[in-house]
Amino acid sequence: MTNLTKRICSGAVLISLLFCITYGTVVYDERIAFYSSLAISAIILWEYSRFLKNKAFRVLFFCGFFLIWLLPITLGSVNAYGSFVFYMTIISCLVWVLISLWIFIFDKPHLNNLWIFLLGYLTLIPAFVSLLWIMPANTYGGAILIIIISVSIADSSAYFVGKKFGKIKLLPNISPGKTREGLLGAIVITPLSLAIYAILMDYPIIGFLLFGLILTPIAFIGDVFFSLIKRSKNQKDSSHLIPGHGGLIDLLDGSIAVLPFFMLLAIYPIDLGFENLDNLINKYFWTYFM
Repeated sequence: MTNLTKRICSGAVLISLLFCITYGTVVYDERIAFYSSLAISAIILWEYSRFLKNKAFRVLFFCGFFLIWLLPITLGSVNAYGSFVFYMTIISCLVWVLISLWIFIFDKPHLNNLWIFLLGYLTLIPAFVSLLWIMPANTYGGAILIIIISVSIADSSAYFVGKKFGKIKLLPNISPGKTREGLLGAIVITPLSLAIYAILMDYPIIGFLLFGLILTPIAFIGDVFFSLIKRSKNQKDSSHLIPGHGGLIDLLDGSIAVLPFFMLLAIYPIDLGFENLDNLINKYFWTYFM
């Protein structure tokens, strides 16, 4: 079995698993999505901690996430926690913008332990919180699935277009396999694929086209960022959990970057707003802590 075949089979199994989680959440129990999100987050956290070779950094890394987990109880207020989540999402999006500028300007091939430690907090915490907010809600139960499938389309189309037509390398020091032609191919193919899906499901086409256009470069930066970390530590994969892919970080790197942007651009302004923020916390998040 070739590596490509392994990747396709592993991806199909994982997407099927996400379908089951989404179906179970909507039909049976909302807690299925919540606890599934926790399990996924815990595995990603463990994989990322493997990049921190210094034991002190690793202990501090886990302690920081434990304190974030206790934050709703510490704040003792739904309003305070809602404000924290909102501003953290904004900061996260700004951090990803700065990361993208830094990567393209310097094409830096190495990060030390301190940078990996700090960037782990700035990228993973907002992604985890966004996941825990989006996935348990019935309205958005399929949103995570759409994000992951869309990122997979972007990643696969960039790979195949780049392999066939790629000539100009974008980031030769960080990710030599990434080409300008591959990225442009993904920017074209991903929105068109989502538009076809929208037509079949009778959804607004423009919204899905815009979603594909915005998602593709963000997912690309997420992929490159985690490639930079792995290259800095001379690791090919984040773990050996998934045959053909490596670990969950290798599979979901683009989705990790997309989650806070989806939270900020799609959920807040369209369906939540500040007036419904407290209700969401009470119904889907606060209940599990108290």
